[in-house]
Amino acid sequence: MSTKKAESDNNINLLNQENSNQPKGRKIFKLSRFILYLFVILLIAFFVFSYQVLFTDNSISQIFAGKVSIFKQLNTLAGSDAHLKGEADDRINLLLLGMGGPGHDGPYLTDTIILASIQPSTKKIAMISIPRDLLVEIPGYGWWKINNANAFGEQNDPGEGGKLAKEVIEKTFDIPIHYYLRVDFAGFEKFVDEIGGIKVEVERDFTDYQYPAPNYKYQVVSFEQGWQTMDGDAALKYVRSRHGNNGEGSDFARSRRQQKVISAIKERLLSYNFFLNPKKIQKFSKNLADHVKTNMELWESIQFTKMAKSLDTENVVNQVIDDSPTGYLYANIVNEAYVLQPRGGDFSEIQYLMQNIFNPPEKRPEPKIVKIEIRNGTSINGLASINSESLKLKNFRVTKIANAPSQDYKETVIYKLSNSENQESEQVLTEKYNIEISDSDIPTWVTDLSAPDTDYFIVLGKDAE
Repeated sequence: MSTKKAESDNNINLLNQENSNQPKGRKIFKLSRFILYLFVILLIAFFVFSYQVLFTDNSISQIFAGKVSIFKQLNTLAGSDAHLKGEADDRINLLLLGMGGPGHDGPYLTDTIILASIQPSTKKIAMISIPRDLLVEIPGYGWWKINNANAFGEQNDPGEGGKLAKEVIEKTFDIPIHYYLRVDFAGFEKFVDEIGGIKVEVERDFTDYQYPAPNYKYQVVSFEQGWQTMDGDAALKYVRSRHGNNGEGSDFARSRRQQKVISAIKERLLSYNFFLNPKKIQKFSKNLADHVKTNMELWESIQFTKMAKSLDTENVVNQVIDDSPTGYLYANIVNEAYVLQPRGGDFSEIQYLMQNIFNPPEKRPEPKIVKIEIRNGTSINGLASINSESLKLKNFRVTKIANAPSQDYKETVIYKLSNSENQESEQVLTEKYNIEISDSDIPTWVTDLSAPDTDYFIVLGKDAE
């Protein structure tokens, strides 16, 4: 498949604000921007929500959280307290999830994970792409790639996998996620077609000779540099391609393409050509009900639409969390699987980045590295190695494993050798081994064998089996 440059396309008619200026002459009636936005919102509410929710069987209400009453929702929207979550803190966080959906391999694994943030006071937008291979702890399941969170959540509560994905990302990055929006591939393709396609600037030519095709086969897809008009099929291939040449073969290059497409969709949705076409909106809403899930209330989606009209889409803050030389991650093999883990041993750097995405520091904070040594104080073969892998997953830097001078320890002991304060690390160790950490009466052999920069020295007993 090849997507060619388009000189013009009448179906792609992005709004030019100059076209909406009032002609000079008599000031009979001049709409302020607020009134114009309100008018657009009311059109959407009337043509989409009232029709779909009240009069059809294919109710759009299944997309939204809770039961939908159009009158109650519009009444909430009109109220003085109709504020989106996060507005009071001047930061609204929306988690965007893309998955294959029924009919695909691993239908509920999230192929795309993006944290979109809005700063209402400045109208700024930030998009942070999170790689699907990032190793995280998923409650009730242990350590897995982050793209499994939605799938596990779906197993427990069909249709609600986004809730667990939201919970995992909140806990991992120590940041509130106010809303999530999940869409599958089929829905994405129809979505783009029904809004009339999108225009995307392709940064450079590339060809992917291993793009997935039906029956586990491959097909060739290619894109040319420059502005492209994409239908749903082309847009889906553009965001999914992961084996392209010319520097486009990484997950991180793919993340940048995904961010471009999201911005293009936003621009298309906010064009008057779409908003003022009831038939398009009706067809669009029917498609949404089958392929999109969110925890938003209906009135919140309307409020989002209103806010989106004034956002600064020309200066979007884009950040890809990757394993580049200056990135925040490193590649590793855990249990024979390729994974990405945070540099420095914990997520503190990435947490700081996400929490300060609109005000990035001039210098990145120094990562907190906790170094431990492990000695096997038993005759159980491989005990130190097993515990080492377990502690690495909890972001400790294991600098050495070996046998202790004697193998008759019944209970594990942990010695604190440094003067640094590591309350979180100590809590993890005490909970894991159910013991207190000692910082006194440290045996001479421990201080003799340990490296000068070791924080904790662990001697495993039989209770660690």
